Amino acid sequence: MITRVVVFAAAVFLATASTSVAQPKEKIGRFVADARITSTGLPIVEGWTPVVPVRTEVPSRALGIEAGGNIYVATKWPVAVGFGATWMSARTTTTPPQPAETVTTPPPVNTIPDVSTRVTALTPQLSLNFGHALGWSYISAGLGRARVNSQALLAGGATTFTPRASGWVQAMNFGGGARWLITDHVGVGFDLRWQRLGEVEAGPTHPGAPRTMVFVAGAGLVLK
Repeated sequence: MITRVVVFAAAVFLATASTSVAQPKEKIGRFVADARITSTGLPIVEGWTPVVPVRTEVPSRALGIEAGGNIYVATKWPVAVGFGATWMSARTTTTPPQPAETVTTPPPVNTIPDVSTRVTALTPQLSLNFGHALGWSYISAGLGRARVNSQALLAGGATTFTPRASGWVQAMNFGGGARWLITDHVGVGFDLRWQRLGEVEAGPTHPGAPRTMVFVAGAGLVLK
């Protein structure tokens, strides 16, 4: 549902771009900052999350926030080159349904835990930007770091499942998006990005986890 809202917002942003066609087309500026709400994919393969009972719902997507900035060079060229980075954090929890009430004593015990997963990523990016100061699209890629923390708790906070903390792993990102200015300094934009999380090596406190891919869709404000 969250992803659909972000994609719909992106379509609206694309539609608004046509309103700036008749205006003067200056070169892209030197700096821009972004603040976005994201729909962030979470890894669910074995090793990234605790070992839990079969009927447990493990979260696969979370609402998050993202902030970053870009500096543009060679802006006089048809394609402006950008250097930047974004910081992103997202977290969610899945909660099992409550056991049905019965007349038995004692009441039924819930053996299905809540599962909470948080992902944090710092992703430098090199971008190629196409357009002008009032609106431009871009493609970008980079290599950064990410970490995933996941834990499972029974009702009442009892901990019987070993949590998983990946530590900082390599994260390759690639994707694209667009930005449009509403005023001289404020605008809107969206970003669609794939994050490839590197494997977690097995150790005394972690069984290891394989490489995995997650998808992040974000939309929000642009400050120039």
